[in-house]
Amino acid sequence: MTARALIVGLDGLDLGVVRALGAARLPTLHALMRRGAFAALESVQPPATLPNWTTFLTGVDPGVHGVFDFTTRRGYGVRFTAGTVRAAPTLFARLDALGLRCACIGFPATWPPERLERGIFVSGWDAPVAFEADRSFVWPPALYDAMRARFGPPRFDALDQAAADRPGWLDALPDALVQQVAQKTELAEWLLDADRWDAFAFYFGESDTASHYLWSAHDPRSPRRPEGIAPATQDGLARVYAALDEAVRRLVERAGGDAVEVTLLSDHGSGGASDRVVYLNRALADAGLLRFHRRGGRARAVAALKHRALRHLPPRVRERVFRLGGTALPSWLESQARFGAIDMDRTAAFSEELNYFPSVCLNLRGREPRGTVAPADAPAVLRDVEAALRALRDPFDGEPVVADVWRREELFEGPLVERAPDLFLELRAPDGYTYNLMPSGGAPAGTGPFRKLGAEECLGRKGRSLPGSHRPRGFFCAAGPRVAAVGEIDAHIADVSATLLERLGVAPPTDARGRVCFELLAAATGSDRAEDDDGGPRPARATLPGARPGTEASVASARADESRVEARLRALGYID
Repeated sequence: MTARALIVGLDGLDLGVVRALGAARLPTLHALMRRGAFAALESVQPPATLPNWTTFLTGVDPGVHGVFDFTTRRGYGVRFTAGTVRAAPTLFARLDALGLRCACIGFPATWPPERLERGIFVSGWDAPVAFEADRSFVWPPALYDAMRARFGPPRFDALDQAAADRPGWLDALPDALVQQVAQKTELAEWLLDADRWDAFAFYFGESDTASHYLWSAHDPRSPRRPEGIAPATQDGLARVYAALDEAVRRLVERAGGDAVEVTLLSDHGSGGASDRVVYLNRALADAGLLRFHRRGGRARAVAALKHRALRHLPPRVRERVFRLGGTALPSWLESQARFGAIDMDRTAAFSEELNYFPSVCLNLRGREPRGTVAPADAPAVLRDVEAALRALRDPFDGEPVVADVWRREELFEGPLVERAPDLFLELRAPDGYTYNLMPSGGAPAGTGPFRKLGAEECLGRKGRSLPGSHRPRGFFCAAGPRVAAVGEIDAHIADVSATLLERLGVAPPTDARGRVCFELLAAATGSDRAEDDDGGPRPARATLPGARPGTEASVASARADESRVEARLRALGYID
């Protein structure tokens, strides 16, 4: 046995797809689901990549860890910051401080790597244009040299995603992703064999890439389905899932088989995108809440420059430009693309128009450089914005565009909530396919709040709308000696962190957002277990710095009183 606990991150993996492909195509995942517990895992809302993986890795709310996006907005500018603004240590750093040997490999937004005293840490991609890791991504640095000598330089992308709309790219993608999964599995096995790990966590992003680019080929109902698509490409998403299923089989076997505590999870689910485009800032302008500069040519020129750079610069050159001056140039370009067309002196509210993170910010006086909304008027203006958004109707079917609106304080709590936008939106998915939120600054002249994609846009590419999009529920599976065969449960991504610690005999920290999923734990585990699996005495239950006392007692008490359970879950934000 090489690991007590094996954690495999499967970005964007969707329980609906796992079920649809079935046990014949995904035997390992279905076998683990049968002998343990699984869930359509609830994401932090909106279901964006960085806040969700960071919530799992730290166990705390985005309002505590502070990561909401690739960028951090200040005024009318953004900087690419990714995980450098994270204000909480990962669980693996906390476990390392307790004397446990941990490995954390490849998870997004973890640069710079934490300097574990007893373990290893390899940072994942930290920006949309990240292509290849250098020595600064690996701790200890000598591990980078050994990895590179044996496997070549660690790469984040199987193919250049900025070239996704070029002939032949989509057909080549499934094989490239399957090959990358196999290569990463060999790396994971090599690292597993290097030591006896208390917790070994490894990340695969191929399921997310496949979902974004191959969904319309996979789904015959997709409004963005290409014509004349090859059968092998139609089966591409399924082949990537099957490759990941095989990777999980190999890693579970290498780590210890039935004796290892297995945790599989994704940061969000996946589904199809529609061919309908929404420009939120144009909708706010129609409601009288935003004004554009009379001449919008500069914003369109900046957007065109950004897309030309993504499309024509080779990946390594693109990444060097991105790093130039501490990301100053790409941060300026991104800021201009998001805000350059807006006349802030006459604007009350604006959106960053992020497809994966639909939100609105007030142009608040005293907070923004040219704020127009007095703090005393902010509640009334927020109500006006919310009313305007709820009144927005899709001209193609006459139905509402916005399904729900949340104040940031309804979703998050903690000292860093102020980093979040003021309002978050849940957009309707017409016929099950999500809208494409695109930046107004780069829209064709004369465009209103809505349009449909042209045929040449349906395949999409990096920096533009993609045929697959995020969903608010992903995938979770737990199996192992301390997990009972309970089938499907309900769980939030932060619950996975708390439950993982419990399975390792460690109490969650006081600021943990999640609950321990006691319903999946085998009856022989917990505070009443006298012996470990090998017959020896069970080690004392460790406590992380700042851990909350009496976890089992408080949960047992709550279970005895359904009203108290409901009140607690409501307070934590798990139910409305």
